[in-house]
Amino acid sequence: MPFDLKQIEGHEPLVDYPWRLEIDRLLLWLQNKDSHVKAFCFDVVMSAAYIDATSGIEKSIEQCDAIIGKYNSHIGFINLCAPCYINKQVWSYQKAVKPQSGVLGKLSSEMILRFVEKLHLQLVEVLAVGGVEFIDAVLKHKNGMVILAEVKSAPLLTYPFLFDIPKTCLKGNHESIVITNSQLRACDSAMYLHNCGVIDLGKVGSPMWPFKSLVDFIINEDNTAFINNCINDWLSARAAYSKKDRQNKMYYLANASGHPPLIAKERDGWPQKESISDGKTSAGMDRTDDIKKGIYQALKIGTQVKDLSHVKTAIISNLPAYRHGKEYVSPFLSMLWGLENDLEILDGETVLRNDNLRRVFDFLITLEEPVLRGEQL
Repeated sequence: MPFDLKQIEGHEPLVDYPWRLEIDRLLLWLQNKDSHVKAFCFDVVMSAAYIDATSGIEKSIEQCDAIIGKYNSHIGFINLCAPCYINKQVWSYQKAVKPQSGVLGKLSSEMILRFVEKLHLQLVEVLAVGGVEFIDAVLKHKNGMVILAEVKSAPLLTYPFLFDIPKTCLKGNHESIVITNSQLRACDSAMYLHNCGVIDLGKVGSPMWPFKSLVDFIINEDNTAFINNCINDWLSARAAYSKKDRQNKMYYLANASGHPPLIAKERDGWPQKESISDGKTSAGMDRTDDIKKGIYQALKIGTQVKDLSHVKTAIISNLPAYRHGKEYVSPFLSMLWGLENDLEILDGETVLRNDNLRRVFDFLITLEEPVLRGEQL
């Protein structure tokens, strides 16, 4: 049966999230910014989305005496307490909090699609399809081109949160606090930007927390120097992640950093079998299982739309595969494929005509180092 694009049903990315307009304010500010600024901001708002989607966060917050300033408690998305690591060079294990995997995948996918929708001005419509048949997203270009895409995305850095918890709720350094949800909603909060300091986010119970305060801070020109320092810190983490440079302090704060060094276990009592973050948290599309599935899905889409010249295929992510791209992605960048049924005899040779060939994927649509084949999106 011929493939029918009209049968694909989707929705606008993030349409079900009340804070999406805060993301749109940020994306309007980002339109003329450099690619690494966009990639940094993706990590920041994904960190906010993580905490928004995690239920019962008060059960995972721990007191931390290494925090400088008015805040006294920490919660994070890797198993390493960042204030202890940065301010005291101590490897303190604190179990990461995360949304459920199904929620996390949907959030990450829809967030990057919102970025694509608002930052690529040649696109007239972006639909999140998610979980329907074999397509994650549909992108419609103003020139009539339609892009069917597989989406794989994940942040490089997930920024932790700090809280000013009433002293009566504290039990001791890296002990869980004892607090009710309503008490927590009355507490001041901040996002911890590692070596750069904090972004104050106001009361946990304030409207559109933490997104509104976060976006207000980023787009305020008075905070440009602070944000530039944060971006440079992010770039250091990207370099450490890409090269697996364990001598760079930012390596262990990035995702997929594996286990800490031996000193963490011998001196600081790090649990023997626990990692900081594993390969499942690899940045962007860098998880090898995701790369394999993404390339397979792009091929599968291609077989369905092979005869529709205006329909292209793509893999969408926030970042390219920095660690595994050369081995797993690069071999397919220039590869073309065709079907046995399209073979012809020409001057005694069996050939495939150019118009019967397709790419493994037409585009890699990423915030940094995209592959767009000369097209403007």
